[in-house]
Amino acid sequence: MKAIKIKSIKKSFKNVPVYDIVGLPNQNFVGEKMLLHNCDEAVRFATSADWAKQESKELKKKLAQVRTKHLFYILCFPMKFDKIESNYLQSFVNYWIDLFDRGVGAIYIKDRNPLKDTWAKDYFKKLSSYNEFTSSHKVHDILKKHPNFWTMIKFPKPPRWLYERYLKVREKNIYDEESIMQNVSKEDIQRAFLILALRDIMQNDTTLTMHRILMHIKNEYDVLLPKSCVQILIDDARQLVDKIKDDATKLS
Repeated sequence: MKAIKIKSIKKSFKNVPVYDIVGLPNQNFVGEKMLLHNCDEAVRFATSADWAKQESKELKKKLAQVRTKHLFYILCFPMKFDKIESNYLQSFVNYWIDLFDRGVGAIYIKDRNPLKDTWAKDYFKKLSSYNEFTSSHKVHDILKKHPNFWTMIKFPKPPRWLYERYLKVREKNIYDEESIMQNVSKEDIQRAFLILALRDIMQNDTTLTMHRILMHIKNEYDVLLPKSCVQILIDDARQLVDKIKDDATKLS
């Protein structure tokens, strides 16, 4: 075949449809005597379960920014470790913490040998099983056999004020989910109206206060409920009722 030299490349202002060839192991092709390559988005879509394209792209940017500052970036993936996209594990993650119990976890470090699996994920299949009733010492003896295991870590208990702020943020955002009503039962709705009715009675009847209700629960059932806990229940009930009213308005 005679070699062809490209003299110049000009930008075309015409919209010409192009297509990616997916479903094949190779992403390079020869067409019209030119070497072609599928676009990056098509490759990612064809070769991986891209659970959130835009979120994934933004997350990679943030990870790249904080890594240069030597900061810990705490992530919560709603999936198993072996389901996390390999680009995160290979390029952005240097330490991995498995929280196997409340406030207790195991730290794994990256193996930099380029000929080995960075995180030796398959090695977990060789380890013994453990559950929530297994003691931390027993779990440590099991996990320390993994080649990437480094040490155990125990997170301190957060102060009460920080935990209460977390609960407020969590409860405030929970009803923003479009599918939240699929998990709400008829009993949940009735309970929410009952709680709000009790709140309205307390606001209009000065003799019935939150303190009196809590003291009644303490005296009758020997259970001491924090006022903040009751307030969270009231806020949750209010948000659920507001959500129901908002959905009813949209349908009417």
